[in-house]
Amino acid sequence: MKDMDMVYAIYQYGSFSKAAEELYIGQSSLSMAIQRIENELGMPLFERKHHPIRLTAAGKAYIEYYHKVKPAEENMLSFIRDLNSLKTGIFAIGGTHYLLSYILQNAICRFARAYPVIDLQIVEAQSSLFRDLLVDCKIDLCLMCQVDDPGLQSIGHAFYDDLFLAVPRAYVEEYQLPDNYLTDEGIRSGGFAAYDHYFQTEQMEKLAFLQLTQGNNLHTRSEMIFRQLEHRPAKIIPIQQFATAYHLASAGLGCTLTSANLIRGMKKDHLVFYTLPSSLMRRDFHFVTRKDAYISKAVRTFCKLFSELEP
Repeated sequence: MKDMDMVYAIYQYGSFSKAAEELYIGQSSLSMAIQRIENELGMPLFERKHHPIRLTAAGKAYIEYYHKVKPAEENMLSFIRDLNSLKTGIFAIGGTHYLLSYILQNAICRFARAYPVIDLQIVEAQSSLFRDLLVDCKIDLCLMCQVDDPGLQSIGHAFYDDLFLAVPRAYVEEYQLPDNYLTDEGIRSGGFAAYDHYFQTEQMEKLAFLQLTQGNNLHTRSEMIFRQLEHRPAKIIPIQQFATAYHLASAGLGCTLTSANLIRGMKKDHLVFYTLPSSLMRRDFHFVTRKDAYISKAVRTFCKLFSELEP
């Protein structure tokens, strides 16, 4: 598969130089390897005059075949590694900054300590990239709250993520907002009824809202919530990271959606929290793999470790 991986890297990155950098080999070595492959096939795989490089008809057929055989190779390797009972092998997990920093970190560290010989690979990326990372066999497992792709499968519930509307405390007086808000201490202690702390949704039209950018689940989810409530914020400020939006809300830039896990993890005295009358304020995260993936012992063991530490 090494030859196929080299061809795929050039297709993926659109250049020999970038592919060589990602593969940790010299560009001349990569060029010679591709020339050898093309000579064996008797036809070129790439149209080199174009930037980025394009596939020829033969190249398209080659990549199509790669997508069929690469998962089979990964399944075979995972099965063989399982015969060695987690004494060798690779386990690659993908996550957003939020998931890796506030949800998965304890399970990852516990797995690394328990199985130090496993090559643990952690891939941080936007949630919109997880599908391709799984299908391209770049990661074995990730957590997602929406599994509607025929190429993916859920292998079990991971955790629930309860969302709140975080509002700068100064806004309560400035915009005459309702005083039925929760504090971070109240959320940590639990035992409250969500309907007692509903935000007056028409007040949303007064506020600036820090919204995660497109490609993030919370961008789509917040848009759906606005449509449900029939009220939109006065101003939308795009933010890339979930935790960044939380910090900027605390600084007074605007309100944002945040999670109970972030609130428990970072005390913010300058924020108050409301619930919203929408079922979308709870996210159900699942462990997700490729549809045709062999579920290795490493994957099953990690899921079990996480369930024992579930937030």
